[in-house]
Amino acid sequence: MYIEFKEGQKFASVIADQSPMHEAFKDAGWVLSNDDLIVDIDDKPREMLEKMIQVFDIKTQIVWTDRGVHLYFKKPKAFKGTRSVCPVGFEVEYKHISNTKAITIKRGGKLRDIVNPGIRQDLPDFLYIRTKLESLDGLGEGDGRNQKLHSHKFKIMSVTDHKKVLSFINKHVFAEPMEEKEFDTVARDQKIEAKENEEPQVAESLKKKLKVVKYNDQLYSYNGVRFVSGEFIQEVYEELPDKKTHYVEEVIRQMDKRIRNVKQPVNGWDIKLKNGVLRSGNFYELDSHEFTPYYVDVEYNEDAEAVEAVDSYLQHLSQGDQGYVKLILQMMAHGLITNPEVKRQIAKFFVLIGDGGNGKGTLLTIIRLLLGEENCSSNSIEEIADERYFVGMQGKLFNLGDDIKDQPIDHEQMKRLKNVATCDYVATRMLFKQSKDAVLTTSMIFTSNHALKSFEKGEAYQRRVVWLPMFSKPTKKDPKFISKLTTPEAKSYWMKLIVEAYQKLHHTGEIEIPEVVANHNKEYHADNNNVLEYIEGHTTDYFVGLRPPEVYDMYEIWANENGLTVHSKKMLKDTLEKVRGLEVGSVKVNGQVAKKYKLKQAG
Repeated sequence: MYIEFKEGQKFASVIADQSPMHEAFKDAGWVLSNDDLIVDIDDKPREMLEKMIQVFDIKTQIVWTDRGVHLYFKKPKAFKGTRSVCPVGFEVEYKHISNTKAITIKRGGKLRDIVNPGIRQDLPDFLYIRTKLESLDGLGEGDGRNQKLHSHKFKIMSVTDHKKVLSFINKHVFAEPMEEKEFDTVARDQKIEAKENEEPQVAESLKKKLKVVKYNDQLYSYNGVRFVSGEFIQEVYEELPDKKTHYVEEVIRQMDKRIRNVKQPVNGWDIKLKNGVLRSGNFYELDSHEFTPYYVDVEYNEDAEAVEAVDSYLQHLSQGDQGYVKLILQMMAHGLITNPEVKRQIAKFFVLIGDGGNGKGTLLTIIRLLLGEENCSSNSIEEIADERYFVGMQGKLFNLGDDIKDQPIDHEQMKRLKNVATCDYVATRMLFKQSKDAVLTTSMIFTSNHALKSFEKGEAYQRRVVWLPMFSKPTKKDPKFISKLTTPEAKSYWMKLIVEAYQKLHHTGEIEIPEVVANHNKEYHADNNNVLEYIEGHTTDYFVGLRPPEVYDMYEIWANENGLTVHSKKMLKDTLEKVRGLEVGSVKVNGQVAKKYKLKQAG
């Protein structure tokens, strides 16, 4: 769509006419749509711009201007750039509907020269990167050219075919290109000279080249996008292809012994996304190169469009209760909080309960596919109490324990669950290594077909667990159900919903429990602790004036008659105090002092 511009100007009046044809207008602009992104390059020789178009095979719409060129691309989701130095070394301006309503395409009755009209390619990464870059435009030999290109190389290593970009900069952006041999020295990958008996020096060189960091006794290297640990050994072997195993292993040992563990920041680690970071309850659109063990390969777009399959699935799990939908999203957002202080305030773990085929296991799969396998462990409650498995939860956002067996949660298991939920220090030990105390911020979600009993019945357990009932079953099965819930569009929508929940949860520090879930948890704890059921069968006055042994004897008879487990005297006493506000006090009866239940005095 074209719009009439004021004569001799590059903007329209408030009441300007619009038309699908430009012929009626002497001066006109192209009205930008939500999907248009224009890369505006000014003050560059046309010969250099034509060479760039040829070298990088640009086939999108090209509009030649008086001062340069406009390149029309598809606007990436959540794109907000305005002006920056792009990877090819010079500054460009990004025009889109947020900052430009229409862009000049006709002046003084003459339509600008247009190539590939109507074509919109994806924005190539050589024209935009979130890393802040220094302009290399017009540099010569005495301007620090070589060192600046060397530094630029490491900043754009994630760009597709970055060596081609460096070559273009040298030949067409610099005022004085380097000689070919000189350029090859600057642009080539740094080769490690691995001489015999120089393993410490090789380790130091590799540490710098791979940007090695040590966290939780694991070595991480930077791959241009994120820090990774899973293939660290293979990377070192690739850097030393002609060396025997004992040499490579010694180099790795040298790094392991020489590099100190980095400590978790007080406010928790950033979580790096494809287009920014989650930090302290907020999203920041920046390309951070700081170390974090967490990377999620999804973009956050606050304007992501709703996906019907996702909404329908959430409605199915919650049976249409919107408060329950919020709880599910808060549960998923809980794992994105890495600040121990905030997580300690929330202090929850979650159990999805229902018979088979209702989608609770699917939810764990979605979390794993959305946030990445490397960010999730899968220990059962039983395995969490086993140090052989427990250490695997370190450095994870979620522990997703599916289909937990129908057996009681014992005291050791409960201790671990509470320790992790409240971010207490816990002892962890890797195989063949000494035990170390660590704080885990891993969120725990389990699924079970059974209401698991627990040895511990008290308030501490009741405060920390959230049972989420999920008994609704789909009317028909779809073999591509999970695929539909994890398409790129669905992932973007999931991330929008989860980050919104994350921001609120980080601010309030409180999980909102809807009535249907609160009632289910109340019923669970009453069943788990039959003392509650016994007390609920009597009024408070019934217990006032009775001696503790009398009350316990009556409870014991009731429990045996109903085939229930008889709990301890202490549990009965503590529950009466918590539920009915009763305490055991001294009362005179016929001149004798007796211990009996009475109402607690205020204050």
